[in-house]
Amino acid sequence: MKLTKEEIQFVDNYLIKNEVKYWDVRLELLDHIVSAVEDKMTNDGISFNEALLDVHRGFGNQCIEFGVPKGKIFESGLYQSNIGFKKFTKNKQKEISRKNRKRYWVLLKQTLLSYSFMLEYLLFVMMIFVSYQYKPKTALLVALITLAIPELLKFKYVFRKGVRHSLNANMVGLLNSSFLCFQGAILNFYKDEFTYNGIVDYRYIIGFYVLIYPLTRVSFMLYKEVLNVTKERYQLLTS
Repeated sequence: MKLTKEEIQFVDNYLIKNEVKYWDVRLELLDHIVSAVEDKMTNDGISFNEALLDVHRGFGNQCIEFGVPKGKIFESGLYQSNIGFKKFTKNKQKEISRKNRKRYWVLLKQTLLSYSFMLEYLLFVMMIFVSYQYKPKTALLVALITLAIPELLKFKYVFRKGVRHSLNANMVGLLNSSFLCFQGAILNFYKDEFTYNGIVDYRYIIGFYVLIYPLTRVSFMLYKEVLNVTKERYQLLTS
């Protein structure tokens, strides 16, 4: 038995009231719940209310009926607890994290085998080398600016509609933030190795940035890829 548009909208509102804040998680839950409710109504011959309450319990959400008037069990039961949906969201976070890490290494391998990237990387290294011959500080500044460009370009995607309230977009943003924190931690940990008698040896710092250039580049590629897919899904949802 197929649900009506009104019943599907009710399920969507029910998820919103249960604090499923990410629209992509809510969309997945909506599809799952609608299918499960339809199956129960068809196979068990029960009403929409009974089927939805059963599915609600099936997600691990608590539903205490003791002391609740029979006529209000459905309405109160749906909003007593959302612990099941919180667990579902946490599991999705882990799943998306694994998927992003796997995709990152695939992109890195493809990038390192790309002739166009190798030419880009060679030009970057040459630019650093020429700058270093002029002045080490200038070479460091060139490296920092070059690596900062992808981070600045991310702002182009952050403010797109549907991005801030997407779990996929938030998780790839978290991965990028973790990568930046890792860079900072490495430099801070080895800062004493870069200094001799109070004089900074820029070779090691510049070399570090040259080495992580492909990693930073691929990080931005993954970020852009995920956010473009998120934007397309959101446009399809709202069209």
